[in-house]
Amino acid sequence: MKKFGVPFNKAIFLCTQKRPDGHPVPCCANRGSMELRMKLKDMVKTEGKDGEVKVFTSGCLGACEHGPVAVRYPDGEYLLGVTPDDLQEIFDDLVKD
Repeated sequence: MKKFGVPFNKAIFLCTQKRPDGHPVPCCANRGSMELRMKLKDMVKTEGKDGEVKVFTSGCLGACEHGPVAVRYPDGEYLLGVTPDDLQEIFDDLVKD
């Protein structure tokens, strides 16, 4: 195994878990998480921050009832109930020094 530092300073993982229709547990995909991820990724790229900040998809982050869910690093913050209105604040927090 090789270990090395990642080539970016910050990352956010957005759950895009898709459960089968009729599943008793809700999923972030049905609550628009993929669209949120794409919008945030576009914001990062448009502002030229794609070398510093990475936006990743994730499987279940364990708070399905409160989705869409994201985890931000290196802050180690859990973001619950993310909406399109939250994206600018999330972006601003990711790119600040």
